[in-house]
Amino acid sequence: MSYRMILAALAVVHIVWGGGFIVLKVVQEHLALEHILLGRVILASLLYLLLWKRIPSPCYRKGDWKVLLLLALCEPFLLFTFETLGLRYTSASQGGMIVACVPLTVALGAFAVYREKIGRRCLAGIVCAVCGVVVVSALATAGDQAPAPLLGNFFIFCAVLASTCYALSVKHLCARYHYMYLAGVQVFGATVLFVPGALMQPLPPAHVLFSPQVAGSLLYLGLGITFLVYFVINYALTRIKAAVVIQFANLIPVSTLVFAYIFLGERLSSAQYAGVGLVLAGVLLAGASGSGELNTGKTQGEAHAQKACAAEGAAGD
Repeated sequence: MSYRMILAALAVVHIVWGGGFIVLKVVQEHLALEHILLGRVILASLLYLLLWKRIPSPCYRKGDWKVLLLLALCEPFLLFTFETLGLRYTSASQGGMIVACVPLTVALGAFAVYREKIGRRCLAGIVCAVCGVVVVSALATAGDQAPAPLLGNFFIFCAVLASTCYALSVKHLCARYHYMYLAGVQVFGATVLFVPGALMQPLPPAHVLFSPQVAGSLLYLGLGITFLVYFVINYALTRIKAAVVIQFANLIPVSTLVFAYIFLGERLSSAQYAGVGLVLAGVLLAGASGSGELNTGKTQGEAHAQKACAAEGAAGD
């Protein structure tokens, strides 16, 4: 795939991701939370099951199961749980703005865990975005689309923290595990975790479950986001710099605001739109610093890991 095609695909999937907040608001009127969560992962699980034999085997090391478990627990299990729960209480517009802070929280997490340096511009962007989120949340008022905005925004922020933990876990494993393998582990693990809760809730009537609105929403969330979005983003990370990929996260809050305005009739106050501007400015400022840039080829760490795996395999033989 050419560079331009990858950029176009990234733009499309991030717009699709932003639309997911509106779809969640719609489907919550028809299905229980537990059924929505299971629906978001079970279709993707079936696809990964079909592709599993084509995914390269990993180089497992002792203790990796702990990080793999953390990976599956954080995203999509906790991410989807907090995200879906949060949108019960806050508007899609506000939720999309808070999710835009993920690249910034990842930068902070990488500094805390891996001691990766944060440049002054990136730090300024983080402060700017946090101030914007505070403004959007503090000035939120209850309404039809946001009955308890502060509580909902808190849950969305918990989803951001879960996504951050996931990103840091991937950084620990990506040198020895194919990105499709990690994605499959995430989805399979989340499916197992979501099944008990879904079984405890009564199934909705067939005419509701298979209605065009509900079935279409689940297809959008399960295939459009859980499978397609992560597939394209993970593929792009193997072909172009991560700093470029991260920039497309700016489309999530923008597309969410547009879709929420068109389909849900959501409106923000003038001061909240100013907060939105702070968030976008902060994300752009941090991204422009290039602090999250990665090499697209094999890094020294990846090469060392592959040599170590080969040596371990030879020793095992």
